[in-house]
Amino acid sequence: FDEFHERSVPGDVGLALMLAGAQTGEHDARLLLMSATIDADAIAAHLDDAPVVSSPGRTYPIELVWRPKKRREPLAPAVVRAVREALRGPGDVLVFLPGVGEIRTVERELTAALGPDGPAVLPLHGSLPSAEQDAALVARAERRVVLATNIAETSLTVDGITAVVDSGLERTARLDPRTGMSGLHTINCSRASADQRAGRAGRLGPGVAIRLWSKAEHAARAPHAPPAITEDDMTPVALDLARRAIIDPATLPFLTPPDTARWAKAVELLTTLGALDDTGAATDLGRRMAMLPVHPRLARLIVDARHPWLACVIAAVLDERDVLRGRPVDLPVELAERVRLVIDPDAHHGAADSRALRTVRDRARQLARRADVEPGLGPHDIDLTALGATLAPGFPDRIARRIGATRGGFVTADGQPLSIDRREAIHEAAGIVAVDIDARSKRGAVHRATALEAKLDHLVYATPDLAGLVDRIRDEWGVTPTPGGSHDGLGTANALLAIGNGAYLEIIGPDPSQPDHVGPRPFGVDDVTEPRLITWAAAVPDLDLWLAWCMARRLDPGPAFTMQRTTPAGDVLHWRLTPPPGDGDGVVPFLIEWPGATPATTAAPGVELFGFELSHPDLAVAGRLQEYALPYPVNRSAASLRAVFLTPAGMVTLES
Repeated sequence: FDEFHERSVPGDVGLALMLAGAQTGEHDARLLLMSATIDADAIAAHLDDAPVVSSPGRTYPIELVWRPKKRREPLAPAVVRAVREALRGPGDVLVFLPGVGEIRTVERELTAALGPDGPAVLPLHGSLPSAEQDAALVARAERRVVLATNIAETSLTVDGITAVVDSGLERTARLDPRTGMSGLHTINCSRASADQRAGRAGRLGPGVAIRLWSKAEHAARAPHAPPAITEDDMTPVALDLARRAIIDPATLPFLTPPDTARWAKAVELLTTLGALDDTGAATDLGRRMAMLPVHPRLARLIVDARHPWLACVIAAVLDERDVLRGRPVDLPVELAERVRLVIDPDAHHGAADSRALRTVRDRARQLARRADVEPGLGPHDIDLTALGATLAPGFPDRIARRIGATRGGFVTADGQPLSIDRREAIHEAAGIVAVDIDARSKRGAVHRATALEAKLDHLVYATPDLAGLVDRIRDEWGVTPTPGGSHDGLGTANALLAIGNGAYLEIIGPDPSQPDHVGPRPFGVDDVTEPRLITWAAAVPDLDLWLAWCMARRLDPGPAFTMQRTTPAGDVLHWRLTPPPGDGDGVVPFLIEWPGATPATTAAPGVELFGFELSHPDLAVAGRLQEYALPYPVNRSAASLRAVFLTPAGMVTLES
């Protein structure tokens, strides 16, 4: 375990697993923990007083220079001043910066300040191509200033360095309440890290380290970085251990145990995602999720996805740096724009980051290979209308519905308020999946999200005489409904008309081929004396997800049933739905999910739904539709459904 002082999650978990294996006799491997700034005594005590071997290297004196950055001063000007000072001496300069964004800013300002005849300014970070990293690492005839993240603190050796400029900052993984996943946060580095950085100036001879903070501030810093296992998201660790049949972390000899509260939240999330069962053991779904090199939320998108290539693209977009440059508040909220940029090489956006786009595209293809998914070849291979439904399984706790008639105001199932700027088109959506929420904002400002709405699937037009009504529609509307088929065992049959936007009109009545049917027919068909609209169905992308949401909000749409009917061609259609609500007078829809193509794809065309109006005197009915994420207002008047169609014969109105 090299550079163990970093106390990374993989390091701590790996050590605990190795120690547990040694205790049970699974292996007799020897363990070696190494670091230049390790807390040797404490770690040796945990390892049954393991011997400590010290190998002091040849060191040269390093002069520490304190140049505190001015209060509220941007970082770049302070770095430029310190680099100018360091360049008064011989050799090359290594600058430690927290991240890629700061490196780019300093590179731009430093290049301008030093001029064309000044030293070469070279970036160094993990996302650079290996050739560019190599160019920064190797000394050259001309002087150079290397701008690096903490990758140069321990992982890489930079030749020719005699001076270090240290910002005193680093990016480290922490549980990010904005996204519900691990994210990079900028923090002050520890005293041990600062010593590691300063040591880079003393490899060749006496050197200098310029620190952009004060000596007093240095004394107040933590001596060592806190173990990441106490700060980071434990969801990936909990899933990894569960697939190894380790449910209780207390059974492992951790050097520092995981934070109890974070562990409990991780288990709760994994259970919600379906990765763990009620005992905490990994499910088959969870074991497949654990095989993908992404956070479990993102793995859940990919495993069993209906649109697997889209899921890989979304996971890559969320796993890598934003493909749009700028402050979150200045960038579009809708994720679809980012996905479009990734999948369509001809798409453009003023804030697009070409390097980030290449990284995300490579990452999406990598995930597709790991998940045995066929990558799409172009923008036509992805259905962006499925974005919300694809994203939702990984973020069930981030699904929110619009509040009343308020534009831009949303609420999650557990009551957390969210808000979207009214300048964003998505602020009018009936429902959203929010993947980036500003936890510091009282209103829960959403920075990245996509719409997740139910929609009209079909209208139910009931009649006591199916054949007679089909003939009448043919004569009066100028279009012949397509025979749908029999509902086996229910005593009904139907005919269908496509009405646009993936919706259809279901004309339903008693089935003459089932004359011996006993029991009530669905939708109250037995009580219908003349044709009328009975109710309607709302299509949802994931019925189980919608039911979970409703139950969390103390709504009960009823259980989900699996149904089927045989088409005239002999095909058997399957679907899942909830029963028609007993209240709401048909204005509140039942929910339906189609695992494949819907009847609208084979129904007779030629009719278009021109208008659809819902009315009910009870305000609670309108509230039900909002909870279902349906973008349809309800007029406060007598209960009714009214649909207006544009047909070959002109306008036709149907009512309940």
